[in-house]
Amino acid sequence: MKPNLFFLSIFFFASNAFSQTLKDEYKECAVQKFNSKEYQEAIDYFTKIIEISPNDSAAYNDRGLTKELLKDYKGAIEDYSKQIIIDSSNADSYFFRAMAKSKIANFKSAILDYKKVIQKEYTNSDAHYFMGLAQSELKHYKSALLEFNKAIKIRKNNSKAIYRRGCLKEQFNDFKGALKDFNLVIALDSSVADYYLKRGNLKIKLRQKTASKLDFEKYNELLLIKN
Repeated sequence: MKPNLFFLSIFFFASNAFSQTLKDEYKECAVQKFNSKEYQEAIDYFTKIIEISPNDSAAYNDRGLTKELLKDYKGAIEDYSKQIIIDSSNADSYFFRAMAKSKIANFKSAILDYKKVIQKEYTNSDAHYFMGLAQSELKHYKSALLEFNKAIKIRKNNSKAIYRRGCLKEQFNDFKGALKDFNLVIALDSSVADYYLKRGNLKIKLRQKTASKLDFEKYNELLLIKN
């Protein structure tokens, strides 16, 4: 007896429609659990989505991000890696994996991922900045300085990169260059106490005692406000 193709097509259509509906329900539940900070429950729902649709790259990404919040960095890296296997065109996948690798001090591997991001999005200021941080952790200070420079060239108000560049300049005994960066970063964001502490200590090296005292006073003031 020949199979009835019409009824078979109806069956497969209904099955796919049911799977999609179930995925949508799981997604909604996952988002609700995530928003209420019930992260393990959110992970369970993302896992259910993956069981229904093993090639759903977004579900791997979302599960990886949620695992990071539980400090399961190795699990997050595994999910980002699976996402990259499914779709290697997304620069964000490499960026998230690099960030997770840095959190477990796998800086060499993280740098390779940041390079992938930059290949796809050269004007990604954050990728240059975080690669600079990873280079600093490996004591590749000249390479780190180059990355911070690139990050700032792309986004002139990248205060974190400016601050880190200033720290490296101070380390290289370029005190005037460091002071210029600390002045700039404070002009961009005057609410960070550590910026004043760092600049105050630098001014002592430059024998600017009166100016350093003002920075230390501002540092203490901001700490009191924060507490």
